[in-house]
Amino acid sequence: MTSSDREFLEHHQRLVQADHPELALETRCLPDQPRGIHDAESLIHALPQIEALASEWVCDLDGLIVSCAADPGLKKLKATLPIPVIGAGEACCEKALMMGSHIGAIGIEADAPPVFRARLKGRLMRYLQPDGVECTHDIHTEEGKLAIIAAAQALEGQGADVVALACTGMATTDVAMLVAPYIRLPVVNPVRAAGDLMSRRLSRG
Repeated sequence: MTSSDREFLEHHQRLVQADHPELALETRCLPDQPRGIHDAESLIHALPQIEALASEWVCDLDGLIVSCAADPGLKKLKATLPIPVIGAGEACCEKALMMGSHIGAIGIEADAPPVFRARLKGRLMRYLQPDGVECTHDIHTEEGKLAIIAAAQALEGQGADVVALACTGMATTDVAMLVAPYIRLPVVNPVRAAGDLMSRRLSRG
């Protein structure tokens, strides 16, 4: 999501560095994506920006994390860049599969990002979009937070044994901590999962 607020932009970076102080991180955002990526139109608009940013930045990097749970452009970046590329969506799914067999997911689109359906397959028990939460900005409102809590409770009530967050904006608000008092399930933070996966990839050389 486009922003000039460094404190806001570097929140995901700080989450990863707290878990992996061995990693040196830098954050850049897309130049023309004020509402982030939240539907098919915003995804199409974002793809050329993602590819351009990655291609101009790659010479300075040992690895690249795409901090969006829809993993926009990930397949092409992996095929064209000479460094490890991790998508927050694929990392979130991988961690969720390690933690449970009935996975509930929460995101900001009407349907789960394709990577979640492709990776989780039959273990994706249900996906929910909280009422009124349609873009990253909605996650930070009081109404949005209440709707997210209600969605997490609904997934637990329907038999989920782990909740996967299908939006990295939910890491900015720390939805895992937000819902912790209301459910007994583990909640997978896609940004922290991406940091874990990148650390493993880099340590293997």
